[in-house]
Parts: sequence; C-alpha cells; structure tokens
Amino acid sequence: MNMDRQVIEKALSKPSPYGPDIDLSRYRLDKPEIGEVNELDIDPRLNETLNRVGFRNVNRLSYIQVNESAKYRIMEEYLRKYGVRIIPLRKALDEIDFARKLSWNLIRPDLDKYTAATYLYGGEIGYFIYVPPNVKVPIPIYTCLAITSDEKIQFAHNVVYVDEGAEAHLVTGCAVPHGIRDGLHIGISEFYVGRNARLTFSMIHAWSEKLHVRPRTSVNVEEGGEYVSYYIIYSPVASIQTYPMVRVSRGGKAYLANIVAASGNGIYDIGSKVQLLGNNSSTEIVSRVVARGRSKTYARSAIEAYTSNTKGHIECLGLLLSENAQISSIPVITSKKPGALLSHEAAIGVIAEKELEYLMSRGFTEEEARAILIRGFMSIDVPGIPRNIKLEVNRILDLVTRYAVG
Repeated sequence: MNMDRQVIEKALSKPSPYGPDIDLSRYRLDKPEIGEVNELDIDPRLNETLNRVGFRNVNRLSYIQVNESAKYRIMEEYLRKYGVRIIPLRKALDEIDFARKLSWNLIRPDLDKYTAATYLYGGEIGYFIYVPPNVKVPIPIYTCLAITSDEKIQFAHNVVYVDEGAEAHLVTGCAVPHGIRDGLHIGISEFYVGRNARLTFSMIHAWSEKLHVRPRTSVNVEEGGEYVSYYIIYSPVASIQTYPMVRVSRGGKAYLANIVAASGNGIYDIGSKVQLLGNNSSTEIVSRVVARGRSKTYARSAIEAYTSNTKGHIECLGLLLSENAQISSIPVITSKKPGALLSHEAAIGVIAEKELEYLMSRGFTEEEARAILIRGFMSIDVPGIPRNIKLEVNRILDLVTRYAVG
C-alpha cells in the first residue's frame, strides 16, 4: 500500500480505541537483521522460551524471530518439495511481486500508533508464508517470536497466503524467557485464505508481568474458504490488546476461539470481529476467561451480517477465581439484511461449591478438584485442528490449569 509518509507519521500519536495507551519512546529498537540459522546459532535462552509455548524441538521451527533478528530455513528444505515458501517478509518483498501487493493491503499503516510505528521503523521483519494451489501441507508450520532482553520493542509483520484449494496449519508461539520483565511486542498479521482453501492458526502467548503486547490481525476468507483460529494467553502481562478482523465471503466459514488466563494486575483486552459478506457464510466466536489477582479482562466479540442466509453465534464464558479480578463480556451482533441468523450468550460466574464438594468426596484434594473443574471449563472442541496440534494445545492447557490454580 502506498500512503503519504506524513499521514503515517501523524498516526504515531493516534492511540487505539481499546486498551491502555503506550509511550513507544520508552523502548529500544535494534537494527532489523535477517540470517539463516542452524541449531548451533540459537540463543540458549530461546530453549526455555520455546518450552513455555509447548515447542520442544527447535528443529521443527520454520521461522524464528529473536528481538529484531529473523532466522529461517530450519524446515525450508522439507517444505520446499510442496512448493511452500517460508521466508522473512522483507526478503519476500524484494523477491516476490505478489508479496508486495499483499503487504499492508488488509491493514492500513495509519490504523493507530502501533501499525504506524511498525510501518515506519519495523524494517518489515516477520514471516511470509505462501502455500500454492491445492497443496495440503502435511505437517504444521511452526514459527516463534521471542524477546530476550529488557526494554525492547519488537516489531513483526507477517503475511500468509493460502492459495485456492490449499490447506495449511500454522502454529505461532510468542514468549519471553524467565527474568525478562519490561518490553513491547507489536505483531501485524495479514492472512489470505483463497477460494475453497483452509487455514488453521494456533497462537500461544507466554509473556511477563511488565510486558505490553499489541497484535493487529486482519483475515480475508474468499468464497468457500475456511479460517480457524485458536488463541491462548496464560501468562502475566502488563497489558494486551487485540481485536482481529475477519471478512468472510460467500460460503465461507470462520471459527475463532480465545482462551485467557488472566492474573496479577494485567489488563487483557482481547476480542474478535467477523464480517459476513456473502450468502451462506457463517461464523462462531467462543471465549473462555479465567481471572485471578487484580486482573481486568475485556472479552469483546462482534459479528456483522451484510447479506441474507448467514449465521453467526457468540459464546463468552468467564470464571472469577478471586474477589479482586474483573471480567467484562462485550458481545455485539449486527444484522444489516433480513434473513441473517445471529445469536449470543455470555455468562460470568465462580466455581460451583457443589461440584467442588462432589469431587472432594471422591477423594480429590481441594486443589485437585479446582484444577479438574478449571480444565474442563477451558476445554473447547475446535473444529479441524489437526490431532498433533490438539495434543500440543492440551499440554498448554494443562500448564494454564496449573497456573490458574496457583
């Protein structure tokens, strides 16, 4: 996208309508770098970071970004035989014509101060993934974004294009190792799901108590395509604010699931918005929030139907684990044409004493009983997630449960 640089620079003072405003000048920014990598090149602290998001083998990763240094090619040779391209975005913009057409096409650089800063100073570091028509990638594509030093600002701009009839499963982990306290992560993601194509995207966040996180995501689903998103954050964080936008064309589907384990004094402002633009398009947005400490969580969900014969449902459930935590559920459904069928349900409660007493009567300790109930509460049957990814997500949910119980 070609925009007047002065317009984008003006947006550096434009806060997001949601979440606390962040002073970007507080953080250091290193010069973006791109390089190949092998196992010996990996920062030793990265192994700990990978464990926090369930990645136990660095050699399975297709792309790693540590601070502002992009590493890739770990899995490139294997995926190359399918025609799949996984390279740093900056390299793609230099080498691939259509990458330039896709970049900044779904998200405007002047959306807010975070997108503007990424456009102006981020150096287009992030991953570019292309899956050719009718290719069914047989293994998950793993990527990792990590911050390993204090007071850093990390930019990432990611572009994914799953072409007509193709299918891919992307798993991204974002984290810091223990001991990293202060920093800012801004991740811009533009996902294109082609006609009759399918993309599943699992995102796992494990940050720290003074780190601010500002993802910006937009997804375009073409006719008959399907997008499935599974988003987990289970760590303390100073604040996180994200509100992905998904546009669904005729016959397309979108399913978005968010699992939030809020704690400390963190502000968790996490939502999803889906626009149903074509007949027979549909969506479901599901969220589960468990909150303890003095955390504040805002679970936003919105569905807009622009045509007839569309279906959408929002389900938001919250579980308060302390007297000082707060959960706000904010579902919004809007129909702009007769014939759309939209619904929502929201509930916030506490662990039922009867269920707790029943489990304890069966021999479980109170802590074990609470863990069982919380684990069941957070379980969501996400359609189409591959079995191997489900197993990894289940391991993460076990971590979330232990963390939530304290």
